[in-house]
Amino acid sequence: MSEVYEDALERLSHMGVTPLLGGLVPERATADLLGYSASWFRQRASAGQPVLPYIPRGNRRFYKLEDIVRFVTETAG
Repeated sequence: MSEVYEDALERLSHMGVTPLLGGLVPERATADLLGYSASWFRQRASAGQPVLPYIPRGNRRFYKLEDIVRFVTETAG
């Protein structure tokens, strides 16, 4: 695992969030991890312009930890 992946797991742990099976992270935690406001992040997804691809589960959105790490490393790199 990469350093960014490990850092993301550590930060999620400090937030009290454990990724679900498959590395799924709730929308609010994803927004916090990336430094976005949760409401803006949610509005983008609702408008059909999500920051990251998401997986819908009922009325909630989950994001893959792999996609979060890829977003950070490709944006920063």
